[in-house]
Amino acid sequence: MNWEEAALELLDSKLGAKAFTAERAVRLLHKHRHFSAGTTYRLIHDLIEKGSLVKLGRGVYRLPRKFAVPLSEGTRLSDDVPSLSVPSVDEVARRALLERGIEFLITGPSLLYPFAHHLPRKMIHLIYVVRGGGDNAIEALKEAGLRCLLKPSRDETSLAMAEFPEGDLFIVRESLDLTGAVEGAAILERALIDTYFETTRRRIPLAGEEFGRIASNAFATKTVSISHLLMLAGRRGIRPELRTIVERLIPDLELPGAHVMNKNVESVLTGIASEAR
Repeated sequence: MNWEEAALELLDSKLGAKAFTAERAVRLLHKHRHFSAGTTYRLIHDLIEKGSLVKLGRGVYRLPRKFAVPLSEGTRLSDDVPSLSVPSVDEVARRALLERGIEFLITGPSLLYPFAHHLPRKMIHLIYVVRGGGDNAIEALKEAGLRCLLKPSRDETSLAMAEFPEGDLFIVRESLDLTGAVEGAAILERALIDTYFETTRRRIPLAGEEFGRIASNAFATKTVSISHLLMLAGRRGIRPELRTIVERLIPDLELPGAHVMNKNVESVLTGIASEAR
């Protein structure tokens, strides 16, 4: 066993699957192996390169964890699932918007469906478009045969889904921020933040508890960049709420900065707790 393997074994025995900071690793390896801070930082870099250590965010790490979360009977979601896949109906929307030359971001619950226990009979698809492009986007989606609403309230969305049970519903909102996307589809962190915001601000009919279950499964099966997640949360003005939620999702992780506990956070934590049973 070489020195890197011995150090990794020590990290595993003392920390296991817990998240830890670089400073904590420095203290631990100095105490037990007499490593200098420079040696520990080099070790962390090398372990990340080899895939033996996962970087959660700036200065926050954990050893890889293997999970298999049941989605429904006979179905499993594991680490082998590729990064966010786009449902086929969202591909239809993407092509329609691209043909119109509209700047857009597909985000929200439809991109997080792999992390839900049961696929809904009909999904809510959320699309943010550049400010002033809402009417054009609605026209393009309708021409593509998609049911859509422009800037609806939660009640309007619920009513539309009740009146037209046979199909999914696209919600179009105008936004100044379309960052955090790859080819028009949100990355995981952006989809989580947008879904949390739309859910807890009662803009879409999704329970906070359900978001908590989705977030728990996403964190268990994917590598989520905590720094990127909090940066996106800051743009929405919800960073203190996300700090509280992330600390519940990653036990033993302590995030500096303000924390908030309110009814929005509490509902999400209830869903997270149900997944931990």
